[in-house]
Amino acid sequence: MIKKLSIRARLTALSILALTTCCIGLTTILNLSAYHMADVIEAIPITPAYEVSKDATAIEQAPLLSRTTTTPSEGSQIARTRFLYQSIIYMVLIVTIGGGLTYYITGKALMPLRVLSHQMKNRTVHNLSEDLPVPEIHDEIADLTVSFNQMSSKLEEAFAMQKRFSQSAAHELRTPLTVLRTKVDVFKKKKEHTSEEYDNLLSVITTHTNRLSELVKDLLDLTNMDDLDYDEQIELNALLQDVVEELIPLTKEKNITINVNGTSKSIAGNKSLLHRAFYNLVENAIKYNTENGTVDICIGDSADHAVVTIADTGIGIPKELEELIFEPFFRVDKSRSRQIGGAGLGLSTVKTIIEKHNGVVSVSENETAGSRFTIQL
Repeated sequence: MIKKLSIRARLTALSILALTTCCIGLTTILNLSAYHMADVIEAIPITPAYEVSKDATAIEQAPLLSRTTTTPSEGSQIARTRFLYQSIIYMVLIVTIGGGLTYYITGKALMPLRVLSHQMKNRTVHNLSEDLPVPEIHDEIADLTVSFNQMSSKLEEAFAMQKRFSQSAAHELRTPLTVLRTKVDVFKKKKEHTSEEYDNLLSVITTHTNRLSELVKDLLDLTNMDDLDYDEQIELNALLQDVVEELIPLTKEKNITINVNGTSKSIAGNKSLLHRAFYNLVENAIKYNTENGTVDICIGDSADHAVVTIADTGIGIPKELEELIFEPFFRVDKSRSRQIGGAGLGLSTVKTIIEKHNGVVSVSENETAGSRFTIQL
């Protein structure tokens, strides 16, 4: 029942409870003190006064106290009862006034919170990017408003990323399916076909089927990394040397030189995943490099983490696109990427793998030319 009440009602109820407790305690103490004082007064002996007559020789004892029908004990009891009733009336009056003032004051104090709640309720996908006005008074309401604006900004980025992902995924899946359907339709229009036409059709079907299979496999790999172990001890220098050895045939096409240097560093993680991440980075550094270019791989350490940099002398990445290249299906140059191959999931996979190892991957412009990828593990 209490949980269904508003904050204003809860604060008022708690204030009334506190006031009632204090007033009951104060009333009880005052009544006990009053009763004790009355008992002390009644216990004091009273010496009657004497009247001196005109005749100095005759002194007549005559008490001046008048005799009434009400005894002192009865009068004291009446006063006690009256005091008790008045105390209770005043207590109820104070609690009522205090509760009303508390309800009014809390309503004024919580007004900014109600305004903020109303503004939050009016947020939709269309106006989510608009920041709420932050109150000038730097109180908890202002902090809550700033936190909501930051959350809205992150949600806006997530929605935009999801939209780009859906569009890119649909495009990647639609392209090979469209090619396959077109080839089959053209093939079906002819009644007779040569063996060369059959071979050509099978080649196209095989190529695009493999492409679809690789795309589905990459998407599944992005979502199945949580079930793996990340406690292997991995020597980064040896791992990178293995990656370079596997990519040596690819370097011969453009006469690319790969240099690996730096300190020997051992980390904990999943060797297969890290191999795949570094393989993708070095492979991209070779594919998008220039003729007779170089790829410099450096292993170092900083504080409590290892740092691996992969710098190439290739075509580079525009500054405004550096934040987007790690999104799924994103390509800097779509036409060039299509010729080279791939589904645009390589760097997205790299980022996911590095984050699974509590690491960070970033990209910047190389000092000479090309790009520099920095991985902290």
